[in-house]
Order: sequence, then structure tokens, then C-alpha cells
Amino acid sequence: MPYFRSAICLSFQVLLISALCLALLGCMENSVIDTLPSDNQRENVNALLLSATTNPGQKSLEHAKADITKTFGSVNRILLINYASLPNRRDAYAKRMKREFAQIGPGYTVKSLHAIPADQRLAAVRDTEGFYVSGGNTFLLLRELYGGDLLVAIRERVLQGAPYVGSSAGSNIAGQFIGTTNDFPITDIPTRRALGLMAANFNPHHPDQIAEEVEFGFRQYKIGEYVAHNQDEVVIGVTNPGMLRIQGNMLSLRGEGGTAYISYRGEKQTVSSLADGDISRAVESLRSR
Repeated sequence: MPYFRSAICLSFQVLLISALCLALLGCMENSVIDTLPSDNQRENVNALLLSATTNPGQKSLEHAKADITKTFGSVNRILLINYASLPNRRDAYAKRMKREFAQIGPGYTVKSLHAIPADQRLAAVRDTEGFYVSGGNTFLLLRELYGGDLLVAIRERVLQGAPYVGSSAGSNIAGQFIGTTNDFPITDIPTRRALGLMAANFNPHHPDQIAEEVEFGFRQYKIGEYVAHNQDEVVIGVTNPGMLRIQGNMLSLRGEGGTAYISYRGEKQTVSSLADGDISRAVESLRSR
């Protein structure tokens, strides 16, 4: 009898531990974004998505200075999120970005999220006035934001109107899914679903059709495969000089000499910043076909 009582107690302990593990997993799943914002929820979005931090022939952020200033407006407390960088490079990157913002204009106070104690990061996201999310590896960035329950909090702040400026990987996660990143999957992620600040996906560093003809063909082939398989998703590829401006549900192309290549269900549109830069109209035209 003592043996059977011990076996029953052991079985109960195993079941209890299993139940606790399942409960913890359920909590983890609740932190993953499982729905995307509606048009109404995006009405207050104020964002700028850079294809590249540095445009060839210019200094870092030189091509984007005026648009960054306009996007942030009167906001001066900026939270830098450089989780797309490898951990051993984040301190140096944060120092660099503080210097960059000092050159963009006086009055900016930049704090790096990685330097804030882990138990205070969620509060920092909720307290900041604006976000700058830098480039690097999109998979690493999304993994760390999901791991710290930060992605949902960032989305809530931006949907409320907090300015968001992203570059490369930081621009990738502003879309609905990160399926059109150019990065290697150096780490696993719980889902490809991202912030959804616009009803489209972003592809940075898109080759120019004339200057980079061969690379352009390869990229368009890859994007073509993507939209053939994901037929409800729009992909906007932007060349390095270009930036995507989001104001509510209106999308426009900024950046001198920038070009956007838009793909949806095998149909394509090209928008130039030298023309009207109206991406929203091009997307609507593709969806209505």
C-alpha cells in the first residue's frame, strides 16, 4: 500500500507540473499578436519607414533628416530599439544613434531600450513620446520584442499616435508580416505577424529597375512567388533613397529619387517620388482589379 500511495502522489505531482507548464505556455501565446489592426484603428498612425539608414553617397540619415524631423514634430523623447543588432553591438550602436540625433536637431533625448533594466522596459515603451527602430536582422528584432511582451505595447502606443520611425528591419516589422524581409532567419520566431501599421508588407533595399537591372529581376521574382502564395497580401518594395510615409491609412513615397514597386496577386504598379508619390492610390488600383 505505501508503494501505491507514493505512486499516486508522484502521478499527481507530474499532472500538476504539466498543468502549470501548459498555463505558462498559454500566457506566452497570449503575448503573440493574433489579429491585425483595422483601418479605423490605424487612423492615428504617424510613421516613417526608411528603406536604408544610409543612402549611397550620403552620410547616415542625411537623406531622411527633414522627414524624420517632420514625423517626430514636437516630440523629443525618443526610445531607440536596436534589437535587430547582435547583443554585443548594441552599446556602440546606441552611442552612434545619439550622435546622429544630435545632428538631426537640438532637443532630442534618446534612450536605448536595451540599456534599460528588463523589468522596466515595458514601462519605458508606454512612457516614451516616440520610437526609432533601427536596422539589422528582422528575425532577431521580432523575436526579442515578442520575448519581452513589447511588440503589443509598441503597437498600442503607435495606434494612439506616438510617432514611429523605422529603418530596414525596423521598417519590416511595421508591416503586417515580415515575410518579405531580405534577412537570414538566424533565430526562430513565434509568428511572422508584426505591427500592422499599414495594410501591406515592406521590402527594404529593393534594387532599382535601371541601375540594378539583374538584382531587380531576382528580387521581383522572389516577391512574385510570395504574392502568388499569399494572395491577400500587398508587398511594397522601396529603393534605398526612398521612404514610406504613413499618415493614418494614407501611404506616400518620400525621398529624392526613391521608387516603390508594389505587387499584389501578380499585378504590379510603380510609384516614383519624382511624380506624386501616391502609394495609397496605386494599392487601391491593384486591389480593385
